[in-house]
Amino acid sequence: MKLLTIFRRTGLWVREKLSFDKSESDHMGLLIKVAMTLLFVGFGLLTYRAYSEYQELISTFNGNSQDGAVAGMPSIVPVIGSAVGCFLALVAVLVSLWIREKDTGASRRQKLIVLVLWIAAIASLVSWMPGDVIDTREAISGKALAGETPSIPAYIGKLFLVGFLIISIPILAMFFFRLSLMDQYVVKNFLSPFLFCMFAFVAIWVIFDFTDNGPAFTGLPVERVLSFYVVQVPFVVLFVMPIVLLLSSLFALSNMSKSNELISMIGAGRSVLRILTPLLFLGLYCSGVCLAFKYEWAPNSVGYKEAMMVTAMQERDAKRTGVKKRRDIWSKRGWMYINEIDRRTWFVGKIPLELSDAMGDVVIWQLDENDQPVTMWKAKRGRWQWDAKPSQWILSNVKIYQYRPDHVPLISSVKRLEIKDWSETPWKVLSSSQNPEYLGIPGLSMYIQANKKLDRISLAPFWTNWWYVFAEPMGCFVMVLVAAPLGIVYSRRGVMAGVTGAIVIFALMYIMRGTLLAMGQGSRIPPFIAAWGTNIAVAIVGIILLWFRARNREVPTLKSLFQKMLPLKLRSS
Repeated sequence: MKLLTIFRRTGLWVREKLSFDKSESDHMGLLIKVAMTLLFVGFGLLTYRAYSEYQELISTFNGNSQDGAVAGMPSIVPVIGSAVGCFLALVAVLVSLWIREKDTGASRRQKLIVLVLWIAAIASLVSWMPGDVIDTREAISGKALAGETPSIPAYIGKLFLVGFLIISIPILAMFFFRLSLMDQYVVKNFLSPFLFCMFAFVAIWVIFDFTDNGPAFTGLPVERVLSFYVVQVPFVVLFVMPIVLLLSSLFALSNMSKSNELISMIGAGRSVLRILTPLLFLGLYCSGVCLAFKYEWAPNSVGYKEAMMVTAMQERDAKRTGVKKRRDIWSKRGWMYINEIDRRTWFVGKIPLELSDAMGDVVIWQLDENDQPVTMWKAKRGRWQWDAKPSQWILSNVKIYQYRPDHVPLISSVKRLEIKDWSETPWKVLSSSQNPEYLGIPGLSMYIQANKKLDRISLAPFWTNWWYVFAEPMGCFVMVLVAAPLGIVYSRRGVMAGVTGAIVIFALMYIMRGTLLAMGQGSRIPPFIAAWGTNIAVAIVGIILLWFRARNREVPTLKSLFQKMLPLKLRSS
């Protein structure tokens, strides 16, 4: 009975804390409570997954360990980090229950919101950073899983951007509460259409993608389908962010113009540029968020999507035929690599998405000084064991062809073959097979550094995409720079003209960007111009439009510009 009483009182307390009035501030409090609850549930699932993976690695290590040594034993630090992050997320949920407008003043309420967001940010950092550092400790020390030469600055840049993405949320909340009422009003008018457009565009993308790819997911577990779309979130956000910013800015500013609120702000002594400063700052912040996504996650998610679709179709066919197959994710099929120094030729039938994973259907030829085959290995799997001393190749289900002087092979088979004297690594064999569009800054930097002796034409796609990683996110700021002056109108006709002009500029921007990127990847123009040319051109247009609005002058139309180009005699007629 006492236990039931405790549960009843706890339920009443939670219900009281979750109650809210029909006001904007209470909706914000409820939103924060829901977000913190989802964060706690997500971290709980991540903790369970990290612990399961740790147990699986421990069992694999114990099965492979012969002398009981602890070297190479998997670290428990990621599991501890995830558990601590989950606990801090629970603390954020409990603290968020005190965010109630009717029981707390405005100042205390704001402090509670900031506190909850800081706890959630620290939970995210603790849950993510230790595991990421542990996973890349070999890369930091100069020895990576696939044998590549890692780019330490690129990895540090990744840590900085992800850290910025996490801690920027409470910092923005603190900054927002310190804004003037006029700036807060501009931001609120922008955020409502922004959140609606973002949710709508992401939902539309998911619906259309699921409609196209739904047959491939038939029979797959729900968690596989959900994980497939969760991985695509950085790419989808990066893809829809420019148009979302464009439409949100036009909607917010046109509404404020029609209700004469902008005229009132100008009459209160604020310039047009000062009124638009919060929106320009938000556009710059969205560019920073997109840069964190574009740096590595979004390109990798595109490659993961392509490989995952092929894997899903194979699993579906395997279930229909009743033949069990390995659940491997392949990024490409069929690749040739020639080691001229050691006279070895590699053919990899199935290239893994992660180069550190095992290859599939590997054929290796060892040639003599006359380029005649001496030995051929035909393996079902080929894996490079980087943590062995020395590092070694492990071939599974191997057929060995030993060629006699008369070129007649002697064939033998083994289940497992360990080879320790080969100089190749997965990076050397497969790095040139990588699609530059699927690589972020770390992968592109490593490839350019490792192949810097290649000619300019061969490296042009990689240099172009390297610059484009930084240029594409800045398109968000450019969109706000164009939409802001076009959204300031003083008549219904002006609203339609501004929307039409913004959409035309957006369409021309994408056409120009695709053209310049193709020219840059084909080494017809410098990579920097190919990546940044579109942003520079559209930014100049935005600055000119903003100059007209800042001086309270009408934005010139195409008709007026065309008439000014005509001779005086034709203008009058």
